Amino acid sequence: MLWRSMRPWAVLVSASGGGTAAALIGAAWLPSWGAAMVAASGAALAGGFTADAQRAISERRLARQSVAGSMNASTRRAVRHLVREVNDPIALGVHPAARHGAPSGTERLPQFVRRDCFPTLLDRLRLGGLVLIVGESTAGKSRLAYEAMRAALPDHTAFLLKPGHDLEAVAAEAANVRQCLVWFDEFDQFLGVGGLTTDLVRAMLDGTDRHVVLLASMRSKEYDRYSARQREVTDAATWRSGREVLLMAADPLHLERLWTRAEVERARSAAADPRVAQAARGVDNRFGVAELLAAGPELVNDWLHAWQPGTHPRGAALVSAAIDCRRMGLHHPVDRDLLLALHSHYLTERGGSILRPEPVEEAFTWATSPVQGASSLLVPQTGGFMAFDYLIDLPELASVPESSWLTLLDRTSPEDSVDIGWAAVDLMRPLIALSAFDAARRHGLADADYAHAIALGNAGRPAEAVQRLRALLEERREALGGDHPHTMNTRHDIARYLAEAGHPDQAVGMLLRVIDDRARLLGPRHEQTLAARAARARFTSDAGDHESALSQFASVLATMEEVLGPEHLEVWLTRQDLARALGRAGHIEEALALNRRIYAALVDTLGAAHPWVLSSRYEEAVLTGQSGRSAEAVDLLRVVMADQQRVLGTHSRTLSTRHQLGKFLAADGHLEEGLGHLDTVIADQNRFHGPDHPRTLASCRERASIRETLAQRANGS
Repeated sequence: MLWRSMRPWAVLVSASGGGTAAALIGAAWLPSWGAAMVAASGAALAGGFTADAQRAISERRLARQSVAGSMNASTRRAVRHLVREVNDPIALGVHPAARHGAPSGTERLPQFVRRDCFPTLLDRLRLGGLVLIVGESTAGKSRLAYEAMRAALPDHTAFLLKPGHDLEAVAAEAANVRQCLVWFDEFDQFLGVGGLTTDLVRAMLDGTDRHVVLLASMRSKEYDRYSARQREVTDAATWRSGREVLLMAADPLHLERLWTRAEVERARSAAADPRVAQAARGVDNRFGVAELLAAGPELVNDWLHAWQPGTHPRGAALVSAAIDCRRMGLHHPVDRDLLLALHSHYLTERGGSILRPEPVEEAFTWATSPVQGASSLLVPQTGGFMAFDYLIDLPELASVPESSWLTLLDRTSPEDSVDIGWAAVDLMRPLIALSAFDAARRHGLADADYAHAIALGNAGRPAEAVQRLRALLEERREALGGDHPHTMNTRHDIARYLAEAGHPDQAVGMLLRVIDDRARLLGPRHEQTLAARAARARFTSDAGDHESALSQFASVLATMEEVLGPEHLEVWLTRQDLARALGRAGHIEEALALNRRIYAALVDTLGAAHPWVLSSRYEEAVLTGQSGRSAEAVDLLRVVMADQQRVLGTHSRTLSTRHQLGKFLAADGHLEEGLGHLDTVIADQNRFHGPDHPRTLASCRERASIRETLAQRANGS
């Protein structure tokens, strides 16, 4: 057989309805030499560079799990089966289909329709290794994986894992099985604190004369969280450990949520199941076949209409609370008491008693009732409930309320606080991230000190972040050496917060050394080398050397477009920095034209409410004001400020918008109103940044200028 003569290899099968997920993870865009590098040294990089953190994570997991070293008999019966005997795909995470339009007695599982990538997936399974399917909810990931494993590997022993299973024990058990498949549904739930590491993956895959497949599925947005998130964090062992597990896979294959014409035609010919044919007839440019089969749009409609008075508003509030638990980083079932504690805010926000909410038991019964025999809004699981995953990525979701974050932090474990902290980083809630990582740090969790330092910088306290990071840098140099990636990442982060603290020249000097070292060790076209070059250009502009910054941006963007592709998110964000530098250099119209392209691309990729999209609108407003159209800038700033306050709350970006609003109100002749805005923003900046922060001082200078103008007018001069 094929696998007798080869070691297992890592394979990535990715699906993205938005078409961006594969590009956002590092391995997806590696050039040919990069793919070879991953193949030859990925294990060493992934394991060696984070071995200290991975050991700490593993030790923490073993300390809190009751099973250590071997699976007990009940666990073995629950997770170990022959693939050919695995006959309950719904238990594995496959969405059931609605029963309407089907004959009486029809199975909950619809007839399988072969996707275009099915033959390729079979080949990948026969090759072996890590096979990761990434896609939007209801794209058909789990069903595709289930049918492929039964077709390709019926005689393999399958380990069907759930979050909370002892991965060390499973790895030890699987190591004794010659033909083995390990199933991971919602792979992100296995990558947090105490989750999979590259050491564990290698332990499962290793051995001669073995064929092993790790078959996993993962939602696109969770996959995107492990992208090269250089703008919010450049190093955190817990996050990086999960990312490096994903980087053990390569050679992406895309599975779209919207089906191809050939796939739809095959679905329309599904004579054995009229539900499939009916769904195929209902597809358009909004919904896919699997999405309609799972009754996703119907569930959304039920949830939205349940807020009407006298229907199921309490049930709708419970669903909202469960959705936001997932968005806040809680990836395991939520118990009833926590849902009840959280749901009150959502119910009150919509009207409270005016809605005539139903009793609690009736609310839970409604929320957990399947729609037409398919999925329910709340999915009962061992230990509590989870929101139907289709709901989590809806673009119309409001921002998570502050009260929900605080309630969750007050009621969850220190281990959960790490995931909550990174979710807060993703959603740009720096004060929440600071509280979450502080809880993790107090309980001694791996890398929590570093995450807390990053959170300090993001929460408007860059000088403190620099101080903490410098101490961590010395620890890393002593323990790991100067050339270790963790050490270089710390230097990069120090440079970032030096610039934020008002020392861009020092930041540029530090980054020059980081760029040289990364180019020497990783290569001049490596993603981290490019990230450092882009940061250097940004900080050069901050230091006032705009023409040099423009030259640097032109150079690094040319390489980034070659390596990452012109539509990669990091490329668009670097273009955003270029647009800002163009404006500072006086090239206003060119900057405005570029910014409009950037805004359109970011909306298409991230949605209109994403913080980076709001920042693009902010840049548009500032550039408009710089062009002399102060009144128009004021109008734009008022609108974006309202959206930022709704999405971000108290945040440095919101404060910057308020500063610019006061500035351009004064420029438009409304001196008193502009002065009032600056008075309030300075008071908030003093609380958020501190009185000596460069942004606070800039607002103070602007206020002094307006006061001087008012005084001159009062004196008639």
